[in-house]
Amino acid sequence: MAASIVRYRFSKTICCKKHLFTKFSVRSASKYSKTIDKVEEPYEDIRDVSRLPERLKVKLKKNTVNAMPTPDYVPNYLTNNSRGIKRFKRKTFAKYGQKYDINPATLWPTEEELEKEKLRNVYFDPPLEESMEKLRLSKEEEENNIRKRQEEIEKNMGKMKDWIKAYEDRKKNAVLTEQRDDERRKKMIDKLHDHFGYQIHLHSTKAREYLKELTEKEKKEKKLQHKQDKRDKAQLQQGMSQSEE
Repeated sequence: MAASIVRYRFSKTICCKKHLFTKFSVRSASKYSKTIDKVEEPYEDIRDVSRLPERLKVKLKKNTVNAMPTPDYVPNYLTNNSRGIKRFKRKTFAKYGQKYDINPATLWPTEEELEKEKLRNVYFDPPLEESMEKLRLSKEEEENNIRKRQEEIEKNMGKMKDWIKAYEDRKKNAVLTEQRDDERRKKMIDKLHDHFGYQIHLHSTKAREYLKELTEKEKKEKKLQHKQDKRDKAQLQQGMSQSEE
């Protein structure tokens, strides 16, 4: 029994000492951190080599005490921009409210800005009657386009039979031309076989040279035949004129 009492008291004293030590350590650490912050404040600008813009540095410090800018603070990129400064202060006041120690009346738009806003509303937000009229005209235009399209479809449907017939004729002509090409190819192959005495490919060099000579010969023959026909026709006309005399 006595041993258990001693053990209990001993453990209680240890716990109390631990608690006191932790409280002391937290207190001392907070004091130490405050002193470090006070000492290190002048060296922040020297230590900072990030080359970030000032607005981003303020954003990075959002969890610190210096997150909210002072009323006199103006970012470097807005130094010569009065409208931008006013817009920045409005945003800051909207974000922090009364904590941002500035007179809200100074953030109110001027008469000139209100006039511009009215003109913008007139230009971008026209009256209801004008909007309804535009909507009506757009609907009428759409209906007219649909009607014209339907008329064009009906007109084309009337021509459908002629188009189908023309398509069938083109199809037949294509088949006929293909058949003529096949027959011409077969004739050329037969001519090559008769000339060389063995099967030869149409695209070979020998075949091309022979076919070239053959086409030139055929052209000469056609030209001579044409001259002969003209001569015969002239003689016939001359004979008919003599017989009439």
